Order: sequence, then structure tokens, then C-alpha cells
Amino acid sequence: MMKDNRKMSCHQVFHVAFILLVIEMCYLQSMVAISVTATQPSISAGMSTSEKFNVTVSMETIEIGITTQISPFSQESTLDSVTEITISSTTTHEIIGSEGPDKKEQEAILKALDWLKMKRAPNYGWENDTHVVILAKELSGARDPSDVDGHLQIIQELEDMLSVKEMEIEILAMLDRHHTLPRPLNLQKLARYVLALGSLCKDPKHFHGHDLVATLQHHEPTQDIEFALTTLSACSSAAHVRKRQIRRLLDIASGVTDQSVDTIAMVILALRCIVTDHRHRHLQHFVRRPSRGLASLQDTRGSFGSLRSTALAMQALQDLERDPAGSWNRTAASRWIRSKQRDDGGWSEEPLQDGQGPDIGVGLTADIILALGWKGLGAVRALQCDHVIRENSDLVSENGEQKLAVPYGLTSSVEESDSKNVSYTYTLWVGSNVTESFSLSLISPRNTSFFKAMTQAAEMDPRFAFEAREWPNGHYVHTLAGKREEPRGYNYWLLYRLPELPDPNNAPGNQLIAPVGVDELMVEDGEHYLYWYKKL
Repeated sequence: MMKDNRKMSCHQVFHVAFILLVIEMCYLQSMVAISVTATQPSISAGMSTSEKFNVTVSMETIEIGITTQISPFSQESTLDSVTEITISSTTTHEIIGSEGPDKKEQEAILKALDWLKMKRAPNYGWENDTHVVILAKELSGARDPSDVDGHLQIIQELEDMLSVKEMEIEILAMLDRHHTLPRPLNLQKLARYVLALGSLCKDPKHFHGHDLVATLQHHEPTQDIEFALTTLSACSSAAHVRKRQIRRLLDIASGVTDQSVDTIAMVILALRCIVTDHRHRHLQHFVRRPSRGLASLQDTRGSFGSLRSTALAMQALQDLERDPAGSWNRTAASRWIRSKQRDDGGWSEEPLQDGQGPDIGVGLTADIILALGWKGLGAVRALQCDHVIRENSDLVSENGEQKLAVPYGLTSSVEESDSKNVSYTYTLWVGSNVTESFSLSLISPRNTSFFKAMTQAAEMDPRFAFEAREWPNGHYVHTLAGKREEPRGYNYWLLYRLPELPDPNNAPGNQLIAPVGVDELMVEDGEHYLYWYKKL
């Protein structure tokens, strides 16, 4: 027998994935039907039910009719069958450093979620807003404490699973149209799909055989707000953000007076995500300028313009350290937004446009839930998901070089040295091509911070004199050897912690940039420290 070496085409792979998802949706639909039937008190023992229903997914060409025959059963037996269904409970997301909504905000969120449930389509999606509703539902974590009925919980979880499957079908349909027609990708929508998958702790880099993050990064949007959103999505998936992308974000941030509220807010969210990576922690201060600019745009009522802009601004500015030069009033913003909530629980921009019904605003309502719940778009990266933790703890960098695995502030030896002093070197490089180089050998007491070591070096050699600004989280060094940082030219001082003396012919990689500031970094015996003035 000859071996069949034929492989499925890309188009066939898409359709296999479609079919599997549709079958799974049909099964879940039948489980919902059984669960709902079990909760109806009017069903008597021995009653036979034959139910026919249609499952319509968001693909123009697929509509499947299913006939489900339920054999005679008693109410008790149905309850037993339902309880045997294994449902993966909703993940309780752990987000570090985030406050929660107050009582009034929580009430507004629950009311909005009830309205969103009413607006759900028969296919368990929300048309063009399925992704943002799922994102809002996941991050809000809101549940009615009075709802203790086990079957209602099972129905809710099954319905949530159907909504997720509908979103996955939407993603596959979009990718299929892109590959077969071909049709340009809607990068903004793909970015939001990536964020929604991240909120579910689903790895978008492994989505039914597709790397959605790589697809996203392969296409760079021309619009600044879309670019910031796609960068935020990639960063939230723990993907590497390229230097070129960071430079463009910094360019946008430096011209905040020429940007809209939505663009500034999205840039702040992207930058805040990027600086959580230890390789880019030195860029933290670049978040302050656009944050101050955005805070200054809040009006006396508490709004930042439209409802959507206010919701996005709240997400961008929440949890930022207090900055007297850029303070904003979150309480006023929350109060203003809640005052605009309709009686049915939803929100819509006013005045309504011609042809718009009074109950529009599904996507807007989901955006506002994210703002009131304190866990907005920027919270996806902070979720303790396996694929994010795995990326962050991976010891191999993208170029294959092993990162330093020794915890900073500790010696690499198992046993602590008995010596009370440590010996190390401190080097300055000027220029990307290293046109100037100075080096000192230093001895300091154990547990000396690098900031104190810099002071010691400046006293020994005037070429090591420096200037720094003092912030609540420590010192930020901006001038060394008479060279001041030039943000407009992208020239910055970068601090490296190295296992050997730096060699201009073998420049260190970015994985060796110190992960903490000069106040937190403790000098260690036998190590080498390099401050390099270079162009990013």
C-alpha cells in the first residue's frame, strides 16, 4: 500500500477548525437546553420531549439544524445528569496592585451586565462587539451574591462557553476571508480579539494552529491609535515589542498636544505594559508626560469628552502613582459616567444619530464596565496566566542567549562570602559605536546600592560625575560624563549588569540591562557594571 503524503491546504484546515467548533457549540447548545428544561417546574415525570432548534454561527455560509431527542426522564434523573457535566469554572483572575469598584460602581456594573445579557444574539454573540463584552465580563468578575442556584450557575457557565466559541468562530472566519479572498485584516478587531483571548487565559500565539500575535505584528497600522492598540495587545500576550515600535510610541507620546484623548490614552496603556518588562523599565519616566497631558484634559464635570473617551482615559490613568503635576479626579469621572447610565442598564452616546435606536451601545457599555471595574485593557498583562508566566520566566532570550538566572541582589555562590567588602568594575561608554570609554575598579561595603557606588566613583574621578532627578520610586540618572540624555534624538543612558568586563567589540545584549533602578541594584563581588550612552 502506498503511503498518502498529501497534506491539507490552508483552506481545508480552516474548515476543519470551523466544523469542530460548530460541533462543540451544538453540544453545548444541547446542554443548555437540557439544563434549562431541568429547572422548569412544569415538567412532570415520564414526560417525553422532542426539541428542534437551529444553531446559527457568524459565518455567512454555515447554518446547521440539529434535532435532539430526549428520552423519557424524571425531573430527578435530569438533575443528576446535569450535575455530572464537568464545567470549567470561571477563572478568578489575580491582578496585583489594583483596587476594586465601590458599591455604587459595582451596582452599575451588575445592572450593565444584565442588560448585555438581554442584548445577546441567538448565536450567543454580540455581533461586532462579542470580543469586548467577553473581555468586560471576564475582567469585571461581577457575580450576583444572591444567585446561589446551582443550575442557574451551570446554565450561565454553559452560555459563557458558547459565547467564547462564537468568538473563536468569528476569528477563524476573519482569518479565512483574509487568506482566501484575500481581504485586508481588520487589525483593530484582531488586536481586541487577542486581548479577549488573553482575558480568558487562552494563548493567542497558539490559536487553532495560528499565531495571532505574529499576524498582528506582521502588519503595522498607519493610524496612531490602532498602532498603540496592536502594540498593547502584543505586549499583553508577553510577546517581544520591537525597538522600532517603542520609538514610534515615544514619538506619539512626545506630541500629546496634537493627539486625541483616545490616542493618548491608548499610548499610555501600551507604554505602561511595555515598562513592566525588566528590559524596558528604564523607560518608566516616559509614561509621565502623556499622563500629565491626558489628566489636564479632564473638564470640571469629570469627563474627558465623550463617554467612550472618558472610559478609556480612566483605564489609562488608574493605579498610576500620584503626580502633583498631573492629578485627575477619578471620583468625578466615575460619577459623571454613572449619571449617564440608562434605566435599562446600558449606555449610549448622546445625541443619537439618525437611524440609531435608543438601546444601542453594547460595545460602549462593555468599555465602561472595564473603566468602572478598575481592571481595564491594561490589566490583561497582569493576569497570572500560565502562558504569560512561562514567557516571563523563560531563561532563554529571543536570540538564544541565556539570561542571568541569579536573583539580583544575591551572590551567585551558594554560600555567602565571609568578606565584608565587594570588588567590582564600573565603566562608562559614550556613543553607539563607543567613541569614549572610562573604567574604574571599586571596593565597597557589602549591600551597597549602585547609586552609592556612582557617588563613590564621582568622588574618585570627575569623569564619572553625574546628575539625577529624585522621584518617589528612586533616582533617575539623566547626565553622566557631561552627556545629557536627548529624548528627541533617542539618546539615553542604559545600565547593564555584566558577568565580565565589557568589550566594545562584543557589545552586551539588551537581556543584560539591569532590571531595577540604581537605588535597588546592589553591587556584587566580581561583577561589572556598564552605563552606556547610546541611541535606542
